[in-house]
Amino acid sequence: MSRRYLSLEDRETIGSRLNAMGLNLSEFCFPNLYFFRKTHEYEIIDAQKALFIGGVSYDQKRYIMPLHSTKEDPECCFEFLVEQLKSGEFDMIFPIPEKWLSCFPENLFWWEYNPDDSDYLYSTDKLIELSGKKLQKKRNLISQFIREFDEPQILPLGPETLESALQILDLWQQASPDEINVSDYCQCKEALGDIKGFDLSGALFLAKGVPAGFILGEPLNDQTFTIHFAKGLTQFKGIYPLMFNRFTKEFLSKYKYMNMEQDLGKPGLRQTKRSFVPDLMAHKYRIYLK
Repeated sequence: MSRRYLSLEDRETIGSRLNAMGLNLSEFCFPNLYFFRKTHEYEIIDAQKALFIGGVSYDQKRYIMPLHSTKEDPECCFEFLVEQLKSGEFDMIFPIPEKWLSCFPENLFWWEYNPDDSDYLYSTDKLIELSGKKLQKKRNLISQFIREFDEPQILPLGPETLESALQILDLWQQASPDEINVSDYCQCKEALGDIKGFDLSGALFLAKGVPAGFILGEPLNDQTFTIHFAKGLTQFKGIYPLMFNRFTKEFLSKYKYMNMEQDLGKPGLRQTKRSFVPDLMAHKYRIYLK
């Protein structure tokens, strides 16, 4: 067995494995792992016959993450996971989708999920239409934005719009309650700097010519697009519902779901994501030895 920290050189090898799994969970894409590699201390564990990711959760638990479906796991790989838990090197196997739970016999394992980890998934039809009483406030905010600033100009994120996006990011950080080493400022800045290299896509939103917000993400699979970063300036009231609505309408009509990732237990994030009324909560199970 060999271990090394996750690096850019792993993009093709790890990315292809994650893409082949086709899961809805936001951790199962290389850019997300790479941009947060320092936050979670990600490392590649080469067990000769299989690869794994080692990391540290937000609540400081060491975990090991399979890089292939456990339903197709050779017996030796399953034994390797058990050995790692028994050794005390790792506290849990994580993140495991619900459909894999049957692979872990109940006489050997127990599992749970932390709601702070769960991804919020919304149907793209819902985000486009914003119909119904529960989303009335979102429609009102978008109408208010348009009355004050007109329809936004929407430009693809890329080299031509990078400076404007970085300007928004700096202003967003200045207004953030989190210090720069706690927020995702550095990760977002790194992602903006290499959009093409990581096959990311996004859009910049201008309010009467002034940079007001941006969205940046990537497809998780054929059905789901995940939003890695969404930054808006609060002086443009209604910017967030407008961005999600217009971005979905302009760029995501071929996808069934938008994944807005987890709320990390932050009350503000949780309130915002719940206010869009998720269609699915993609739980990430933590597997422990009994």
